[in-house]
Amino acid sequence: MNAADAMKHPQLEKMVADLKGALGDGLVSVVLYGSAARGDYQQKTSDFNLLLVLRDLGPAALEALTPALRRWARLGHPAPRLFTPAFIAESADVFPIEMLDLKNCRVVLHGEDTLAGVEVGRENLRLQCERELRSKLMRLREGYVESHARPKDLRRLLTASYTTFVALFRGCLHLLGGGVPLHNAEVVSAFCARAGLEADAFQAVDRLKRGEGDGDMKAIFAHYYHELTRAVGTLDRFDSREGGKKS
Repeated sequence: MNAADAMKHPQLEKMVADLKGALGDGLVSVVLYGSAARGDYQQKTSDFNLLLVLRDLGPAALEALTPALRRWARLGHPAPRLFTPAFIAESADVFPIEMLDLKNCRVVLHGEDTLAGVEVGRENLRLQCERELRSKLMRLREGYVESHARPKDLRRLLTASYTTFVALFRGCLHLLGGGVPLHNAEVVSAFCARAGLEADAFQAVDRLKRGEGDGDMKAIFAHYYHELTRAVGTLDRFDSREGGKKS
């Protein structure tokens, strides 16, 4: 999706107009990211993710944003991320996955492209990838304790986790080399190929998420969990200085 196509959507057009009216010159840019920017937008299940860059994030600017953000929330969209140009530059070392995802696929709906010059360090990226994978795997483990006896709840746990792990795989692909595909299924296939994982473990969960799959939820979880555990090991052994595995 390009900017012209995105601005044909009445909700995005209205949001940009509301933001410009509320902030005037204080609005540096409005950036669309996520599934819509990648071309994966589904009207019934997707939402619009926005990043707003303001010249100032003081209380007066935040109060001016309130009416527009409340209208946006009533439409069912997540709250936009709020940055200043300086905050973007200063955040690349602590949010490398998010910054790379934005750099890799974004649509500037209004104003400057403040993300174009962002640089991300490989060791910062490796650390966040491993930390986030371990953290999300821990939550998945805890969720299984609560849901394993109820197939519907276990299915919900699997499908809710899938998009989060795919987002992390995008960051991991920047470490492992080669391009980063736009679409989720292609990201999973590429990551599994480069990390030596069994892609069918993730494809089974993808089918569940799309309402096209069924089967033994415990068996699906066990395979998925096993391959995610192997993914953590791959990141733990990766040496960002050499672009490969640690000895």
